[in-house]
Amino acid sequence: MPNTSKVNFEEPASGTTMKGILVCFLTLLLLSTKLYGQQGFPYCESFQLAIERNETVLGGHAKITDGVLRLTDATGDQNGFVYINIPFSSSFGVKASFEYFSYGGTGADGLTVFLFDGATSVFSPGGFGGSLGYAMNGSVGGLSNAYMGVGFDSFGNFGNNSEGKTGGFPFGDNILHSNAIVIRGPGDGYNGYRFITGVKTNEGGAYGLPADQRFPISSGGPGTKRVTDPEKKGYRKVIFKLRPKNGGIGFNLDVDMVLTTVDGNPREITLMDNIDYPYPSPRTLKIGFAGSTGGETNIHEIRNLLIEVADEDNLKQPTTSLVEEVMVCEGQENQLEIPGVKFNLPNKDSRISCLRFYESMKEIEDIETDPCLVGGCSEGETVLTVPQGTFQYAGEGALFSFTPNSGSTGEDVQVYYTITDNYGKTSNGSSLKLKILVSPEPINIMVNDLPLLSKDACPGEVVDLSVYTIGDIQQYIWYKDGEQLEGLSEASITVNVPGVYHAKVIASNGCPLISDPITISFPEFPDLEVVNTIYGCHPSLFPDIRDYVSDFDADLYDYQVEDELGIFYINEDVLNLKNEGLFFLRVKPKSLECWSEPLTFRVSLPDEALEALSDYVLNTTGNKEESEDGILAIDQIRFIDLSTGNPQKWLWDFGDGTTSEQRSPVHVFGDKGEFLVTLTVETGPDCAATYELPITIRRTYRVMFPTGFTPSREEDDFFIPKMKGIVAMDLKIFNIWGEFLFQTKAIIDPGWDGTLNGEPLPPGTYIYRGDFETNKGELVTRSGKFLLIR
Repeated sequence: MPNTSKVNFEEPASGTTMKGILVCFLTLLLLSTKLYGQQGFPYCESFQLAIERNETVLGGHAKITDGVLRLTDATGDQNGFVYINIPFSSSFGVKASFEYFSYGGTGADGLTVFLFDGATSVFSPGGFGGSLGYAMNGSVGGLSNAYMGVGFDSFGNFGNNSEGKTGGFPFGDNILHSNAIVIRGPGDGYNGYRFITGVKTNEGGAYGLPADQRFPISSGGPGTKRVTDPEKKGYRKVIFKLRPKNGGIGFNLDVDMVLTTVDGNPREITLMDNIDYPYPSPRTLKIGFAGSTGGETNIHEIRNLLIEVADEDNLKQPTTSLVEEVMVCEGQENQLEIPGVKFNLPNKDSRISCLRFYESMKEIEDIETDPCLVGGCSEGETVLTVPQGTFQYAGEGALFSFTPNSGSTGEDVQVYYTITDNYGKTSNGSSLKLKILVSPEPINIMVNDLPLLSKDACPGEVVDLSVYTIGDIQQYIWYKDGEQLEGLSEASITVNVPGVYHAKVIASNGCPLISDPITISFPEFPDLEVVNTIYGCHPSLFPDIRDYVSDFDADLYDYQVEDELGIFYINEDVLNLKNEGLFFLRVKPKSLECWSEPLTFRVSLPDEALEALSDYVLNTTGNKEESEDGILAIDQIRFIDLSTGNPQKWLWDFGDGTTSEQRSPVHVFGDKGEFLVTLTVETGPDCAATYELPITIRRTYRVMFPTGFTPSREEDDFFIPKMKGIVAMDLKIFNIWGEFLFQTKAIIDPGWDGTLNGEPLPPGTYIYRGDFETNKGELVTRSGKFLLIR
């Protein structure tokens, strides 16, 4: 690619000339030829082109169509917004004018023009419906970092306190105020957006208009068309100004309209005059529009937006002066800058928004004063081609470039320039004189004696950078990330920190040359993790080590495994490992030759292949079951892992929606049913085995009565059933003639002791009856005979 250079020409000391004074500014090392967009006042957007400008941001249903910006169609529940993504200084106020068209529907909701903080990086409109995209509503916060909203409200909710809005016309809560222009104050989210004032445009009274000035916000109902001719009834144009106060905080607000209520008679009327807006302004503001419909509708459109400074009378013109004897070199794009001593920006918070070039002063004198032409900074205005070469504005500050044509060495170039500030004020024209020098030999930077444009270095590595050229050099200057490296003025330097480096040299004829940038990087190593022991799946099958490395990424990194014999295996070579033992793992970014510190791990192969197997016992007894009716739903069952092959992970699925990762878990099913218990065992990512064990639960409870008892013997001196899963009991004892002897309803009770009223009854046969309720709500009855033994 061609070399580029950038110089700044400074005011010479007394008794010297500009010749040879070349100070490099490297923030634009590789200057883009794409110009920046507009950077300030005035701003014109007609919306009459099919494609919006880069700075015009649309959202919702907004679209540019048929020579206007349409915010909504005459369709229910639509919303649209647009904002101009250019910050305008608030120091001298803001004046905006635009045509709006509201027609074709049943009269709702309306539209707003709003201002918000120019430093806002993330735009978020407010609630729609009656809040018109500015204030909050019940579910959405208001416009982000809002400063002012001017609502043109057809339906009537923007001027009341519905949906959480603060304040409104003083005629009661939630009353509709249709055909109103309403001002609301600053806000953010769910705070602010206070009612400031308003005008009811189609009625009289305290907030109304004289009879001869009244008009509806909309120009017509269903079936009507857009009115673009100022001579026709229904035409609407808005002009509003925020004028700075003399020493006060905030602004004074004026709102005027050009409207036509009778064909052939357009009029400008004042709706608001010198309204106090006492809120401190952000340093910069941006402007936008929003529109919405609900159950009622309208088409909402705008056209011919012009944004200017409100306090035009207090603005001053920038000034420029002669710049001469600037040295440039043939064969390269020379990056240049008008020095600060050669221009003056007299207005507060001003900056250069455009730099223009002309072949003669007469061209400057013939410039049109149309604000829409002054405010632009297009390529056609900022690129000038003369016989000796091409001037081009860089789109930032006073930076520009000049590229000499071939064969122009030794020629002098004279053009004229102006600067325009961000308020749209353009300076006088001044002369700019250049001298074209012979093209010097190009330069390159060698990285460790290699012609590289980038270098990835290992931790702690020192990289050699050296300038290579066959021409004579009188000065070397080195830069890192655009900042000059002080004290480095030799042809070679060494670096050990990351950054973008380049060199600027001054050739023997005084021409500056700038090298291509060289990127030096120190890539980060990943956090290397591997399990301490990797267990194989089969005695003769070695596991793939890569499956056990956390966040393994073969696209970005190389991996190295070293065995106990010192043999190295890199990337896919690890598949050649065969024997268990101790290993060392390292990693590196693919662009490097140096490896990380090693991690140690071990590989263990089993004596036999992995095979899953399981069994179970009752946790309380160690038996398979307690009685012939099998396992109860409330029994604690311990499942036992009997797998071979040294598994390291276990997953039990009990078939009832529950799982466990314990090796031998205890489980309670809690209900009757057929359950398939599945055990999955693993030794690693690709080694698993499964075993299925069916379990049948037939009952949720158990009641077992003894066949007899001996009151005189300690081990069975009471008659009581053994129970599980029972929550209520009614036990009765009778003799063989049916006479009642004993009753208990206590679950925790020793039972019958073989007496009646404290007197022992004779041995023999007795009758029991038990009524039970289970923990599942079942009612169960048991009866039978038993022996009392003495």
